[in-house]
Amino acid sequence: MVENAMTNVLKSPLIRISFGLVMMTVTLLLISDAIGLIPDTRRAELNARRVIAESLAVQLSAEIAERNYNHVEQVLHAIVVRNGEINSAAIRLVEDGVVAEYGDHERHWQKLLQTNSTPEQMQIPIFNNDIRWGTVELSFKPLSSAGRLSDPSSFYSAVIFVGIFGFIFYILFLRRSLNELNPDSIIPDRVRKALDTLSEGLLIIDTENQIIFSNYRFAEYIGQQPEDLVGRDSEQFDWRFSDGQLKELPWVQVLKGKEMSEIFQIGLATALDKTYRFKVNASTITDPEGRVRGVLVTFDNISEIEKKNEELRRTFYKLEKSQREITRQNRELQILATRDSLSGLLNRRSLSMGFQTLFSEAQDEKENLSCIMVDIDFFKSINDSFGHAMGDMVIKLIAQLLTEHSRPNDLVGRYGGEEFLLVLPGVAMGSARGIAERIRKAIHDCVDKIQLDAAVRITASLGVSSMTSVSGSHEELLDQADKALYQAKETGRNKVVCWNVLNNGQPDTLVKDGLQAIDRIIPDGGKEVRSDYILPDALLLNDPGSPDDASLIAESDNFANNTIQNERIDQAIICAKRYGTHVAALVIDIDALHYVSDTLGHSVNQKIGKQVVSRLKAALRQIIETAMSKDHFEFSVSQLGFNKINVLLMGFERSEIVPSVLQQINAIYNTAVEVEGHEFYLNSHTGVSLYPVDGGDSDSLIRNACSAMREAKLSQGRTSFRFYDDEINKRYRRRIRLEAELHRAVERNELVLCYQPKIDLKKGKIIGMEALIRWQHPQLGMIPPDDFIPLAEQTGFIEEISRWVVYTACQQISYWQSAGYGTLNVAVNLSPIEFQNPLLGSKIIEMVQDAGIARCALEFEITETAVVKSIDSATVILHQLSEAGFGLSVDDFGTGYSSLSYLKGFPLSKVKIDRSFITGFVESSSDAAIVSAIIAMSHSLGLKVVAEGVETLEQLRFLQDLQCDEMQGYLISKPVSAGEVTALLSRETDIRNLITDYHNQPSASLGGAVITVLNDFPSDTHDALESEVLE
Repeated sequence: MVENAMTNVLKSPLIRISFGLVMMTVTLLLISDAIGLIPDTRRAELNARRVIAESLAVQLSAEIAERNYNHVEQVLHAIVVRNGEINSAAIRLVEDGVVAEYGDHERHWQKLLQTNSTPEQMQIPIFNNDIRWGTVELSFKPLSSAGRLSDPSSFYSAVIFVGIFGFIFYILFLRRSLNELNPDSIIPDRVRKALDTLSEGLLIIDTENQIIFSNYRFAEYIGQQPEDLVGRDSEQFDWRFSDGQLKELPWVQVLKGKEMSEIFQIGLATALDKTYRFKVNASTITDPEGRVRGVLVTFDNISEIEKKNEELRRTFYKLEKSQREITRQNRELQILATRDSLSGLLNRRSLSMGFQTLFSEAQDEKENLSCIMVDIDFFKSINDSFGHAMGDMVIKLIAQLLTEHSRPNDLVGRYGGEEFLLVLPGVAMGSARGIAERIRKAIHDCVDKIQLDAAVRITASLGVSSMTSVSGSHEELLDQADKALYQAKETGRNKVVCWNVLNNGQPDTLVKDGLQAIDRIIPDGGKEVRSDYILPDALLLNDPGSPDDASLIAESDNFANNTIQNERIDQAIICAKRYGTHVAALVIDIDALHYVSDTLGHSVNQKIGKQVVSRLKAALRQIIETAMSKDHFEFSVSQLGFNKINVLLMGFERSEIVPSVLQQINAIYNTAVEVEGHEFYLNSHTGVSLYPVDGGDSDSLIRNACSAMREAKLSQGRTSFRFYDDEINKRYRRRIRLEAELHRAVERNELVLCYQPKIDLKKGKIIGMEALIRWQHPQLGMIPPDDFIPLAEQTGFIEEISRWVVYTACQQISYWQSAGYGTLNVAVNLSPIEFQNPLLGSKIIEMVQDAGIARCALEFEITETAVVKSIDSATVILHQLSEAGFGLSVDDFGTGYSSLSYLKGFPLSKVKIDRSFITGFVESSSDAAIVSAIIAMSHSLGLKVVAEGVETLEQLRFLQDLQCDEMQGYLISKPVSAGEVTALLSRETDIRNLITDYHNQPSASLGGAVITVLNDFPSDTHDALESEVLE
């Protein structure tokens, strides 16, 4: 029993650690003594004895020489009595022996075997004239026993003391420390048991990253007992990080004072060949003073969830794959059901259904609708002569031609055999006749596209009919076109015949002669016709957010509308590919329509939907009327299901117009819709997909627009939108933000006018400035004009900005004149949009009069586009400004139409060469020839030439050799504020020297290079280029 107790005591970690610490301490003491770090008291005592003996010998040597032995004995007596360490003392002469002693010297003294002294016996020789004649002998008690264990003051006794009492101290200290680290002392037993019941693993880790507590659940993951984990470094486990994850344990970051921004996921591989996945959360443990003492970490085992998620992902992938296959097969079935297998056009059934829908739509909207029947002449003879394979090729060729000559919103189908049908919504008889004639000529001229005998020509007869107020149905309109086609075939074929109906409903004479093809549909108003379309019935969409889709699929009307919509999108994509334009599919979710069907019935829902569609249609028409020509587009509007609207934008060149269109159509939701005595306020969420960025067919565009719409519904606000592509979404949101804040930029004084000097290349004098606008946004910084001027033009805010620019320029001119700088000419740019306002000239004249400056001090720069696109109004306005005394110049010449012929009729004074030609003309013979031709032709017309973008001395010398009149660019100055212009004017002498020094040189350094460049350019090319510019 006692033996077992002793064994347990010896195995105790406390005893073992304490014993180890004691041994380490004793070892350090012994090593210190061995290397002399501990002082030796015996050495000091021995030195003291030597000093006493030597002092005594010196003191008695004189007495001994005089043989005064009585006095010597008195001294010996005194030193022995007073010093307890001395046993006896004596004087021993060489000849006489001991002559004086005290303390029974013979008993204490032992004859030394050698002459050297010992610690107990010291002898000091006495010399007389360098002859030793005696010795002073002292007998001392033995030195202190410092090296003996029996001596309490010995070093080894101190070592034993330190070992015994250090062992006791270590035991007490370690017991207290281990008690503090003991989890049972930190966490009460009842709390520890409660933590062991948690389903999550839990660790308490100190600031040294050591585990001081583990609950049972975490230890179970590791495969050990909780107490076995105490004291281990938490980083020693086999943690597994995800790809791209920061390779640092989350609780280490918390211990460093950082906060976990999100729940951290980490893996752990254990010795049991298992890998767990944990969701980790960590929080600090602090003392009352707020100091971090550790961290509490929880481990939520999500391995099973991850496993199930992976299974769900695989299942979802399979379902998605199956859905894609079902969609593909549905698409194929839809194509089989709606398309002609040979031509790829709509078949007769779907064509008839679509025709009926468009006819009803045209009746409701009181709009035009025409149809064209096309029949291939002598098709049977082609089959008989060349075989059915060649006949099939002809069918495909005619189908291709009809598609190319139709708009995205037209219906094109194979009616049967060699007959085709085109349905043209929004087109009257006269325009339809021109389209038919263009198609007839295209078919007649297509012989080169197919290998046929030279004697055989492909021709077609066409019958045209148009809806009138007495048209009863689409079948009647189709029958009229068929009769006109029959008449065309009966009267010689290869011609267009139109069916005309008088007010009494009787047929008029048939028009049999083909008319000249026209490129655009131009009514008497002079504006290009833009069509729009409304589908009143539900359009089938693959929208998981609509619970009624399953029932809608079964409705034949919806099938027809879906066919029409897909046909329009696909046709729009074909046109976009051909002409390099864009297509946008907008899916708009109307919140009010969700609950109206359930509460007030389907009829009220349809009425609300029709009003919303009508508002959208009116808004889009208004946008087109006010848009610049390059931003024109076509559109269709249709109601999808019971709560969604689809808007299709087609044929626009710049995708940047889409957010502006969104902003303007969102305004229609500000006014309530009134139906049957109820008012409904509309909240809308719009999803947008763009071709070609977000899809290449109708299915993908609609599907992605629906996805974007669902994302938009997650945002706050009554109206929201989202583009399918994230980058486009961010870019357009910034654009919309700028557009919204641009209206307040003038009020907040955020617009800034900078000035770039223009230099006379003959006198070297600053003769004027070009005013360049900037927007100093409080958050976004300096915004260049290219980012906000197009927005101002699209929103109609350009006129207000232009008024601000003219007013500010006039005030600055007045200030410079009053400051003594003379009349500095300032050039201001005019936007092409401003020329649509016939009052532009009079407003400018009025503003300059109010400013009280000379009109010749203000110059206006216009672009070639502004002149050509609004040539009539521009002519009037430019003459009005010129007659009033303002200078006029053409900006960026060479980048637009570059024709001087139309400039002859305008009162211009200057032509500005675009910087793109200036940048490269020193190295490029083509650019050099263009610049030379522009300068020569402008001078021949009496116009001065200004070169923009001059940045190097070579470019300057080149322009001087070509006799250019003026220049501006970074070589002289970048655009600067009005305050910096003063400093620029003060160094005008430097600028003059830079210009005029070149004229004073006997030969221009660059002249030879100029001639070489121009000579290297082929003369015939130069002449051709000059003639092209003149045209």
